[in-house]
Amino acid sequence: MEQVTRLKKLFKSLTNQLSDKKRKENNKNYSQKMEGEIEHYKNIFKDKLFQDVPPVWTDTDIHFVENIKKKTGVSSLNEYISRHTKNKKKIKLLGLGSGACGLELLGIAPLLKKNGTELELSCVDINESALKQGENEAKKQNIKFNAITQDVNKISLPENKYDVILAHASLHHFLKLDHICKEINKSLKPGGIFVTVDIPTKNGYLMWDETFKVVNNIWKILPPKFKIDYTKHADPVYAETYENVDYSINSFECINSEAILPSLRKHLNEVYYIPAFSLCRRFFDTKFGPNFDLRQALDRSIFDFIVNLDKYYLENNILKPETFFGIYSKK
Repeated sequence: MEQVTRLKKLFKSLTNQLSDKKRKENNKNYSQKMEGEIEHYKNIFKDKLFQDVPPVWTDTDIHFVENIKKKTGVSSLNEYISRHTKNKKKIKLLGLGSGACGLELLGIAPLLKKNGTELELSCVDINESALKQGENEAKKQNIKFNAITQDVNKISLPENKYDVILAHASLHHFLKLDHICKEINKSLKPGGIFVTVDIPTKNGYLMWDETFKVVNNIWKILPPKFKIDYTKHADPVYAETYENVDYSINSFECINSEAILPSLRKHLNEVYYIPAFSLCRRFFDTKFGPNFDLRQALDRSIFDFIVNLDKYYLENNILKPETFFGIYSKK
């Protein structure tokens, strides 16, 4: 009996050691990813408030905007926030994962000013240097600004404080989405809204099997000039095949993106959900988008073909959306 007890204690001790080792490895991996994330976006927002996108993405986005306007009566989240807060003299807005706060300060703030609405803006991000750029712009505009350098995964928000909470293309960088969405719901004022545009892809920004199959078939017929990858290395490189890359291995890119919609719907009330882009991101974003010059007839015809094919697959529920516009209210 005594020997059995000793064996149980030994087994428990070994189990605890393995758990501690795994926890330390996970913490180290998390810290490394965090350091990489900070450095990456420090470079992206260097001397600018917005992340650069290829010109073709502007034309791609037009189709998304048309659908948003059809469903909501406005063309963007900026306009939706402006309309929602139009009769308020003052609002408190919180941006989560805001980077250099370009959308808040150059997109939303001018519309609120036009309405005669005073803005008190708080922005949360892990990147202190990017937030500093936002702070400098806020001073120029005489906007009350609160920069919060923090990991959003660990955030604790005050109750009933904000009229608007915004997460623009940032939710897919967060791991603890249930916790974050719960905090968002807690911190919205009654009548407040949470606004987002994000990419609810397969974790790691991987393509779903059915999407990958379609992308591969299109890739086979594309001329070589459209197959130059601008993101894999420092210099552009030709991609013979389209790789289905898991970007979450070494970064927070789409680290838990499959949980975005379930977490939002669990903790908040969905007012609008407008899906978009089952294919377009894979051809027209920063990876391959710079290859397209829509002034050229071939480029334009391929662009139109992919956009219309994308719409068909999405509208007929054949492929899943990789983007959505969402408005949520307090539960």
